Amino acid sequence: MKTVLTIYLFILGTTLASFLNALMYRIDKEYKYPEIFTKSSHCEKCNKQLKWYDLIPILSYIFTKGKCSKCKEKISIYYPISELFLGISLSLLYYTQVPWFTYPILFILFCLTYFDIIYKAIPQTPTLIFLGSSILYLVINSIIKGELISNAILSGLGVIVGISVILLLMYGIKNIKEGFGFGDFLILFSLSAYLSTQQFWLLFWIAIFIAVIYSLIGMIFKKFDRKTALPLLPFFSVGYVIVVTFDSVIVEYLSNWWIVF
Repeated sequence: MKTVLTIYLFILGTTLASFLNALMYRIDKEYKYPEIFTKSSHCEKCNKQLKWYDLIPILSYIFTKGKCSKCKEKISIYYPISELFLGISLSLLYYTQVPWFTYPILFILFCLTYFDIIYKAIPQTPTLIFLGSSILYLVINSIIKGELISNAILSGLGVIVGISVILLLMYGIKNIKEGFGFGDFLILFSLSAYLSTQQFWLLFWIAIFIAVIYSLIGMIFKKFDRKTALPLLPFFSVGYVIVVTFDSVIVEYLSNWWIVF
């Protein structure tokens, strides 16, 4: 039964990803209510309405070879990858029986990642709301348990301060204000409220490792260079899912590896 539900949640995750991608697009394009929910899906290029077989998560992209079935405009590979990510993530969260708050956090990260990939920036209002809700979670948790709960908040604060100092020394205050956004790191700081210190640093280094590998591959294939702005939230999101589902396995593996060497 658990296996069946895991498969169901994978399918549900891909479907929700398709819906959320369309919703984020419409929010970005300033669609009005109720059109933001009721307007039929259409091609961004030719504006023609898409058929049901154009909207099957992941499979439609494969069958149409990554192009609009109407005008043959190339479709961003972000869409099938994001659908696959949310499907796998949702099924993993269920299969490993993670805490309830992990699910809304996953959806928040997914939605904000959309904007980070497109604009290399994250909307300020939802970022601050997430930050506020993270602090509120710690306060309520502390009241319920009758002791101060901080989780990895000090580590998160340390990362924020450390990054700020490094950028300040490298670029100065003016260039930081004009060319850098701290949205990714504010999200990372918010996540620290829900993670243990061990989980937080695992997330941080896993995300950095994946980002470095991605950058190297991109430069090898000349997709971008060393000056290309790289959104970090997608890597933090992947790291988050890996850590909340497999942190004990990773720690055990690293411990055994350390003993061997």
